[in-house]
Amino acid sequence: MQALAITVLPLLAPLGYWLGLAITIIWSFLARHERQRRSFFRKPMGRGDGLLLALLLGVGIVEVVAGAWHSSLERALPLAGAAWLAALAFMLVRAVPPRPSAWWVGLALSGLGAGGWAAWQKWIAGLTRATGHPPLHSIFFGNLALLMALLCLAGLGWAWQQRSTRFFWVALLLSGAMGGGLASALSGTRGGWLALPLVIWVFYYGYARRWRALWRWLALTAAIAVMIGVYTTPHSGVEKRVDKAVAEVHRYMEGADYGSVGARLEMYRGAFWLIYERPLVGYGHQGYLPAMQRLETQGVLSPELGNYWHAHNDLLDAWVRKGLPGLVIVVSLYLIPLWLFFPGLRAESATQRSYAVAGILLPITFMGFGLSYSFFAYPAGVAVYASWLIFLWVLVSEQVLQDGCHVYTNEKPDGDIADANVSDGPHFYYRMVDS
Repeated sequence: MQALAITVLPLLAPLGYWLGLAITIIWSFLARHERQRRSFFRKPMGRGDGLLLALLLGVGIVEVVAGAWHSSLERALPLAGAAWLAALAFMLVRAVPPRPSAWWVGLALSGLGAGGWAAWQKWIAGLTRATGHPPLHSIFFGNLALLMALLCLAGLGWAWQQRSTRFFWVALLLSGAMGGGLASALSGTRGGWLALPLVIWVFYYGYARRWRALWRWLALTAAIAVMIGVYTTPHSGVEKRVDKAVAEVHRYMEGADYGSVGARLEMYRGAFWLIYERPLVGYGHQGYLPAMQRLETQGVLSPELGNYWHAHNDLLDAWVRKGLPGLVIVVSLYLIPLWLFFPGLRAESATQRSYAVAGILLPITFMGFGLSYSFFAYPAGVAVYASWLIFLWVLVSEQVLQDGCHVYTNEKPDGDIADANVSDGPHFYYRMVDS
């Protein structure tokens, strides 16, 4: 129930990101009661658990401190609350882990639901761009649907290990991936596709590099063919949106009408200007908009760009609002999960690699999303990122406990553990565990 709520509700239900966290917390309490009142804090915490918990708590602390400093607590508390609820859910889910099958079926159902809903909006309701429930407008909805599709593809390694039901799970996850990809295309989003080169590398490193050369080339050809097909399909609208973006960049460089892409570039310039003025403490949630309007009045920015309430870039928005601590916390939201999940890409177990690929895709795609939009300026962005992160990490930990050997870890083996391929560079160690 926890995994289904946290994957299906955010894209398909109003305020689903709050509902998913609430159901996770309530269900964990109920499941704990059924499992002989297991203590939530008795299970020992590893280094990765402590890092993630500190990260989520740190997000809330930075938000509250910046909100108090700039007298904008009413804007900061929902963001802090999303991070702190995810931290509470993390402690509870660690004690009552979800079934892996529930996680993957939830992703598939969410992708299928998003694709069906987007198709109805575009081809029956006649909307220009598919969208989600507020505040998940077209950009939010389309990018999260794209991430859902990629996570479904990441789960194919797990699906292939389900011997008796292998083809059912492969078909289900492929269907979810197609549904999520369709929703992303029909939403007309462009920024999320910036992450695709890194995404292709993750799938290659996690899966394809172990395949025969023929299968690697076939997979690469199929991926390119799908992207070309989506681009050239008239009803998707992707080709028009991409061509429009290229034309807007040219017009901005020539000093003519800037369009939406040029407006973003101009907002980035304004954000850098404000960061230069207050690099340490920023302007706060409520101070950003008046500061941008001041630059517009002074002629630093083009007219009407001071009406956007965030910088349309996660790193710049965090820095200009919350100062240097805000920048550090967003960088940490990207880098700490990458550091934790990366060793799993080299695991022998395809099941472990499926969770590692999914865990790497989460920060990489959010980095791509954050280049052209401020996802972490919304409680929805914080809640979805944090909740999916904790579930993936808990599933990784459970799989490591079940798999008796070939475990990748960030901790150097010692004692009676036989080790190989030990490296003191990035601190990734290959550990053979006696099961």
